[in-house]
Amino acid sequence: MRFSRSFKFFSTAHDQTLVTITNPTSGTTRVSAISFGATDNEVYVFSDFGLKLSVLNLATSKSVDIISPKFYNPSNAAKGVSHRPGTHNLVILTRNGGKDVVSVHAHNTLAVTRSWHPDTIDAQGVAWSPDGRWIAVWDSASQGHKMLIYTADGHLYKKWGGAKPVSEEGNDQTLGAGIKLFSWSPAGSQIALGDYSSSVTILSVPSFTDSMSLMHSTTIKPADTLQIWQEHATPSEDGFARKFVPAAQMICPPMSELPSGDPSMKSGTNILTFDNSGTLLATRAESMPTTLWIWDVATRIIRTVLILHAPIAKATWHPTVNELLLIRCEGEESRGFIHLWDPSWESPKIINFADQIPGGKLLGKTVGRWLSTESAPPALFFSDTQDCMLASVSEPDEGDLPWQDAESPAFNIYGQREESPLNLVPADEKRLNSRAISSGLKAGEIKMGMSGIDEVDDTFRFRKFG
Repeated sequence: MRFSRSFKFFSTAHDQTLVTITNPTSGTTRVSAISFGATDNEVYVFSDFGLKLSVLNLATSKSVDIISPKFYNPSNAAKGVSHRPGTHNLVILTRNGGKDVVSVHAHNTLAVTRSWHPDTIDAQGVAWSPDGRWIAVWDSASQGHKMLIYTADGHLYKKWGGAKPVSEEGNDQTLGAGIKLFSWSPAGSQIALGDYSSSVTILSVPSFTDSMSLMHSTTIKPADTLQIWQEHATPSEDGFARKFVPAAQMICPPMSELPSGDPSMKSGTNILTFDNSGTLLATRAESMPTTLWIWDVATRIIRTVLILHAPIAKATWHPTVNELLLIRCEGEESRGFIHLWDPSWESPKIINFADQIPGGKLLGKTVGRWLSTESAPPALFFSDTQDCMLASVSEPDEGDLPWQDAESPAFNIYGQREESPLNLVPADEKRLNSRAISSGLKAGEIKMGMSGIDEVDDTFRFRKFG
């Protein structure tokens, strides 16, 4: 993408190209990142070296440039921009003359409605609250624990300088490196902050004071309110079968293999995410890379601890269904697996998508994520560079797959299938590996449909299962 001079935008509802943009940076520099803005008609184009952010309006074919965005790479560009829910006002973090600048821009016109220099040395992010009442700005971890809360019109409301220590160890944490991860709860009633210690701090809104501290302990013991699940691999005819087994006694989660004095040793929390209801919080500590902690922030207890075989790479809650979690792990052996957790199930589920691939061999990078559908059963999308699969997480009595009634692909006058780069499609008719699969899960049943493609691209369609 960095070397591309042309970008095409497609409609997911119609088989046509909506817009083609050529030289969005006017040829002065390369594009470093591109994404949609507050609406489908807005496109953000970040220029290399942070020269500018071009906001393109696909409806009016006009663009507005914002100079010197502080973050402009694919890995961090989202930290420097945020949209106010409802009004879609843009708040952006820029840097001018060696100082951080926060500015609020009106939707569509992008006229500056408010701009100020926050009291930061090296701000690391800006974020509207989900209710649109507050703007949070946090400083670099090297500057200690420092977060500034502003009202929607840009007036400073509160400075937060770290959690109040309750012990000598807590005092040491306060003096250590500052904010590493930041997350609003979905309703905007709480903020979760992770630093480089073994704890996570929860702040109450609108007082923005400490309400609780969550500690990643090196020993945990099952209780009536705490379930501990360990992933076990047992020999089978096809290699190893994986399942979760409950722990019956006190256990010590596996620690990082690097010695504590190793300069490459990472510390702190590196996963911090609220579920859709805002009552559950999933965290992972760098020192215990294979362990995921699920906290109930409403009752202030640990709900579940999941101990997996491989280091956890990503944990994603379902965007609309409460208390449903998807986990991906690192490593070659984990490329085909997706782990699912729901408190209503008898045990967490493990899906081996590699078993459904012809030959059982995955090619290239694999992707596993929640699929945005309007159907009641949650759905998953999984793919490697050649095949894709859709899986429905449903109860046995919930019936058809959510894509069961998808339309069959149309054919043109030459008898060839008409394709759109954004519609999910199965392989050419010569590939006979498209099929529907159901697993035998009693609760939280997984139903799958699969299709293959001949080329490494993003061209798929839904398959109609008769």
